[in-house]
Formats: sequence, C-alpha cells, structure tokens
Amino acid sequence: MSLESVLRELGKEIQADPRFKALQEAAAANDADAELQAQMQELQLISLKYQQEAAKAEEADQEAIEKLQGEYQEIYNKIMAGENMLKYSAAASEMEEMAQYISGMIGLFFDGQDPATCELPPADACTHDCCTCGGCH
Repeated sequence: MSLESVLRELGKEIQADPRFKALQEAAAANDADAELQAQMQELQLISLKYQQEAAKAEEADQEAIEKLQGEYQEIYNKIMAGENMLKYSAAASEMEEMAQYISGMIGLFFDGQDPATCELPPADACTHDCCTCGGCH
C-alpha cells in the first residue's frame, strides 16, 4: 500500500468520524441562519469602515475609531453567543483536538517510534523534551 493510498484512507476515516459530521452540520446551520449571516455582513461593514478611518493615519477621527471598535465588539459578542455559533465552535474545537492528535502521532512516527505501540504522552506530562510540551504547570 502506497503512502498516498494510506493518506486517502485516513481522509475517509476523518470524514466518517462523528466529529467531522457534527462540524459539517454546524457549518450548514450557520449558513442557513439568516440572522447570523446579517450579523456577519454587519461585522464586515464595520471592519471596512474601521480600515478606511484608520488608513487616514494622523487625520483619523479617534472617536469614530473607538465607536467602530465598540460596535464591532458588540456584534462579535452577539455572534459568538448565538446558539448556532456555540455549536459550531464546540464542533470545531473537537476537530482541532482530532487534528492535534493526528499531528502528534505522525510526529512520533517521524521520530522513529513504533507505529504499532507508541502513544502520545498525557498533555500534562513532562517528558523533558520540549517538543512534546503541553505547557509548564
């Protein structure tokens, strides 16, 4: 079996995983959420206005910039607190954990560890090899 065929099999397994399906469903729900889409458009508009004002450099109206920053933050908070976005964020977080696991395992393989028996150290374990570090405690 070639490396490419094994990678394609991995891709099939990833896409068959319930975490992948949950992310796809959450993304579709976000796309279908008219209120969320309107908020996203509003956020983009505020961002453009901010960039235009900030591009004026020394002539920029600082009050306008602060107002735009406040509006941006308010809409961003609404977006992130929405039910669909909360579900999407949770699903994306689980997919990120999967990606980190896959990446960590591949790193072990590249280090020459036995693919049949190697395991990632716990996130809070200190191996005295900083490349495996999850942060000091």
